Amino acid sequence: MDILIKICAILALVGLNAFFVAAEFALVGARGTRLQTLAEGGDRKALLALKALSHLDDFISGTQLGITLASLALGWLGEATLATLFIHLFHGLPSPFDTLATHTVAGTLAFAGITFLHIVLGELTPKSLALLHPEHVSRWVARPLICFTGLFWPAIWLLNKSAAVFLRILGIRPPAHAERVHEPEELLLLLSESRKHGLVEESDAQMIAGVFDLAHTSVRQAMTPRTEIGAVERDWPLPRVIETIRRSGYSRLPVYDEDLDHIVGILLAKDVLDFFDTQVPFRMEQVMREPFFIPETMRVDVLMKALQERSAHMAIVVDEYGGTLGLVTLEDLIEEIVGEIFDEFDEDQMAAVVQATPEGHLNVPGDVSIEELNTRYHLTLPTGDYVTVAGLVLASLEHVPTVGEYVHIEGVTLRVLAMDHLRIERLEITLPSTESVEPSMPPDAVA
Repeated sequence: MDILIKICAILALVGLNAFFVAAEFALVGARGTRLQTLAEGGDRKALLALKALSHLDDFISGTQLGITLASLALGWLGEATLATLFIHLFHGLPSPFDTLATHTVAGTLAFAGITFLHIVLGELTPKSLALLHPEHVSRWVARPLICFTGLFWPAIWLLNKSAAVFLRILGIRPPAHAERVHEPEELLLLLSESRKHGLVEESDAQMIAGVFDLAHTSVRQAMTPRTEIGAVERDWPLPRVIETIRRSGYSRLPVYDEDLDHIVGILLAKDVLDFFDTQVPFRMEQVMREPFFIPETMRVDVLMKALQERSAHMAIVVDEYGGTLGLVTLEDLIEEIVGEIFDEFDEDQMAAVVQATPEGHLNVPGDVSIEELNTRYHLTLPTGDYVTVAGLVLASLEHVPTVGEYVHIEGVTLRVLAMDHLRIERLEITLPSTESVEPSMPPDAVA
């Protein structure tokens, strides 16, 4: 009867060890967002699990103390009990086997049995269960773990402080709770894994990744370059202003004095409508808005916040000498997140400047955006300090090319067709497959 009671105690200690192991892995692996959803739905167990997560250091220390106490007690009680059991089982064997059995085999079998129970039932099984269902397990272990931690709180506090002292002696700063949250790079890896397993759509993954990229993107990479700016001069008469607005297709145009390095305002196309069919004389100073100038090094996320604060939709990008490099609009910033947004004017403009040859090649101007070509023709041309295909060719050749020179990049051949002094005017693009000549517009482009 005494041995039977001790065997029951051994099984109880194995179960206690399993509980603390499951609690440790469940709390570490549980997602607070899922538990929060369950708690908001009235799940009291989830609420207790959230309480444990909010003081994770203390409760992990509690599980470690529990595992240690259960393991020590199991080793102290288990091996001796099983050895005694085996001695009784082997008693009566003929000499000299009785001596061998009681002193060697019994001890070895007892040690192997306790090790097996401890590892398989007390460690591996609860660990696997907790990793498979961390939120569910954490809900059930939270209440008893909170009670255990409260009961042994003085010992847990002393152990935590002692560990912190030893870390400081070694010159290591104790970890803070914030260090256990995911960094942006880790979130992107998690997002990539979710996309691979079909839990997140490709378009959603690209959009989320675009948000994280904002902090690493300068406005120079998102802006419309100076050579593509549509602008009006302050002294122009109304008919010329209207014609420029019509040809450009833009709803906002910079207003300049003499040249683009002296921008003095922003004209909204809708403000010009007030001068149709009226006798009121048109004066640019009456309608133009104050321009917003930004340096080329400003980050996109900072600019987006600045535009929101100023209730503005356009900013003029200037270089270190005060010259105009280009302009950036709110649409440009949104495109950094969701990809290119093509409206009717964009589609017509691209169709006019990008021409397909009978041989299946593309004839494009040098200032065409790499991102636009990549999006429309499923290419993977790289981007860097340049934003146009001309910039890509110049960076690859490392010199000003002559007509006929070409480069091979990502399976695409780019050949110089025409030069305007030092500027690449037109290029011929040979795609990896002639089937790619038909452009592919994003679904929202037709809306």
